[in-house]
Amino acid sequence: MITTIVIGTGIVVRNAINQRSQSTRNIPTLTEKPAQQFSKKQKNHFIDQIATPAMQLYQKNREILPSVVIAQAILESQFGTSLLYKTANNLFGVKGTYQGQSVTFYTREVENGKSIKVQAQFRKYPSLRAALIDHNQLVARKFIKHKNIMSYRTSTSLLQENGYATDPHYASKLDHLIVKYHLSQYDLRAINE
Repeated sequence: MITTIVIGTGIVVRNAINQRSQSTRNIPTLTEKPAQQFSKKQKNHFIDQIATPAMQLYQKNREILPSVVIAQAILESQFGTSLLYKTANNLFGVKGTYQGQSVTFYTREVENGKSIKVQAQFRKYPSLRAALIDHNQLVARKFIKHKNIMSYRTSTSLLQENGYATDPHYASKLDHLIVKYHLSQYDLRAINE
């Protein structure tokens, strides 16, 4: 009798563990294609796709420089090829829910100087435009709380200091992308038009 109870309990526990591991296996990992595998034409197309609405948002509210928005989109979505962007229109890796909608992925975070894999809930947007507007509002409210900042380096530094990402090199990566792809030209156009 005791042997039957022990074996039965073992089977129940094993099934519960297997079900849990199978459900976590179904959660995708954010995987991106390395940026160097994209043609110049593909990169320029993606930049153009983000630049116009980013400039329009800046002209409307004078909050987040277009170069910063574009650089974040490039970095976070690997030129629009990330699974998160393809399934949820989420260019920026914004966590949480959007109008009750979300998707779950494994992602890498830096905690205590170590890169770890964690499960996270990310906002699912109905469109690219909705993602850009929500990102702009979020960044202006929580990370870059000043209007009329004219320096992308000040903006990226504020993103880093205020915890937008756990990557300790986040600001320098954004700065590098802005220089490499001449993204400050969109700031000048948005400011001067």
